[in-house]
Amino acid sequence: MISLEDSIRSKVDYRIVEVSKSSPSTDVKAIVLTNVPPSEEIVKDVSSSVKVNKVYNFMSVIKVEGKAKDVASLAQKEYVKYIMLEEIVISSLAEY
Repeated sequence: MISLEDSIRSKVDYRIVEVSKSSPSTDVKAIVLTNVPPSEEIVKDVSSSVKVNKVYNFMSVIKVEGKAKDVASLAQKEYVKYIMLEEIVISSLAEY
């Protein structure tokens, strides 16, 4: 189970925190707001732990996808201002 410090928890959408506590391997899509426009180094750093879907330099935003625990751990980075949940990815395969 992931434990997030209060300083980090304040940078992460509460829904991501709850998903990472109850089911850390659940895939989520999130929007990462950065303190500065994301440089190549920042994008490389983020992509080392989650998949980067889109980068909006002019808005200081990186759209990512990955395991809830990995997305939540991005809050430890100094360039991250806030992480918002965009979507919880649910497998469309149904077992009968």
